[in-house]
Amino acid sequence: MNIKMSWLGGAGFVIKADGITVGVDLYLSNACMRPDGSFKRLTPAPAKPDGLNLDYLIASHEHGDHLDIGSLKQLVNKNNSTCLIAPTTAIVEAKKILGNEISSERFIILNRGESYKSQKFTVRACLADHGTDSIDAIGFFLCVGNKNIYFIGDTCFRTDMSEIVKPDIIDIMLVPINGRFGNPDSKEAAYFMQMFKPGLTIPCHYWLFAEHGGDPGEFLRQSDVIAPGHKKYLMAIGEEKEF
Repeated sequence: MNIKMSWLGGAGFVIKADGITVGVDLYLSNACMRPDGSFKRLTPAPAKPDGLNLDYLIASHEHGDHLDIGSLKQLVNKNNSTCLIAPTTAIVEAKKILGNEISSERFIILNRGESYKSQKFTVRACLADHGTDSIDAIGFFLCVGNKNIYFIGDTCFRTDMSEIVKPDIIDIMLVPINGRFGNPDSKEAAYFMQMFKPGLTIPCHYWLFAEHGGDPGEFLRQSDVIAPGHKKYLMAIGEEKEF
């Protein structure tokens, strides 16, 4: 069974398969912009949060471009049934924003080494080494529509990552390439390709803020050298593609 995937900028994706819709690390507001104008989003949000009709929202950690305080109440509220899956720190922050209007069973804590299974998908959390910036940040494997998707998350490059996360066969890997704030750059992302040997790699976490950095052209060049023959695909912001 194929899946449909949309890139909504930054590290944000929407995945549709088998009648469910899962959002990942969606940032659809401009809440990260500071008074001095830094961390202003560079492109308009490609979707309205209240029009996504998510069944689940996964946040890999509590940072504002992954757990969006500006759109969270539109994504998860009393008028829908969207459940939030996230590690402990992000769940605590989300509860501060959403208050008591959301029932407790809609907050699903998922920490490293834990799994959550619904009737139509499974998500298994693993290490994302974001240092002291986010002590319980997660990467995760999302198995939906017979596809196994590895979302590496905000992590530094580690040569022992494969031994730690113990991957299954990976159909699609989503990897940051911005090279700042502890994330892999284009070269390191290519080494992740070489390490995990996914069926397809999609780079992300670039062009959201000027401060983020990231060059998809450089990623293509590095991956051609370091992981030759491995498939990759550059998504346009707002693009939906079937895989």
